[in-house]
Amino acid sequence: MKASFVYTALRVRDLDESVKFYTSILGMELRVRKHVKQTNGEMCVLRGGVNRLELNHYKRQRVRNGSNLDHLAFEVDQFQALLEKLKRKHVRVHEYLETEIDSSFPTRR
Repeated sequence: MKASFVYTALRVRDLDESVKFYTSILGMELRVRKHVKQTNGEMCVLRGGVNRLELNHYKRQRVRNGSNLDHLAFEVDQFQALLEKLKRKHVRVHEYLETEIDSSFPTRR
């Protein structure tokens, strides 16, 4: 089984201002912006070189200074096998989503 790091996700207070900062100031490219039904919020995917950054805005959740790492994403070649392995090791899997965020930006090299 092999896992590859895919992206980092941050919670942001103001999605428009955050996108403006990462695109206008840091020169990243906005790839995706969409509503997320599961969180009743919005998310964006930005690309800078080979790296991706996901920005998440949840309408009913407060963003606190210093605690805005939302999640890390990994691509796993044998996902069900990984879930079984974690279960055998008594690791609790809180939540996962199987999504393709940006098919124009492949994750495997």
